[in-house]
Amino acid sequence: MLSSILFAAVGVAGAGYSVIISAVSINHGPQCLVKMNDTETWSYPFLNGDYLSDTDMWVTCLQPAGVVSWHLSLFSVLLVMGLIQIALCAVQVVNGLLACLCGDCCGGVSI
Repeated sequence: MLSSILFAAVGVAGAGYSVIISAVSINHGPQCLVKMNDTETWSYPFLNGDYLSDTDMWVTCLQPAGVVSWHLSLFSVLLVMGLIQIALCAVQVVNGLLACLCGDCCGGVSI
């Protein structure tokens, strides 16, 4: 029972890490080739996160083509999946704790 609780807690920690990284990545935007002062350089042109509501800024990225929409799609899916994983692992932790503490007194909860 203890191993189930520990593995679920590790799952919550890993999913939390994924959620944090995904949220920060969505906020910062992708690294892409931009033109600044007649020179092309690789940088993060959307560091302050204002590109999410202004899709006209997406043409700032010259290469790779479609990187902004791909970036948003990937990290949005990772964010949602991480939140689902946190919820499922948290339920497993609570279930394991209840089974461990109550045992047979709670109507024979089985896992």
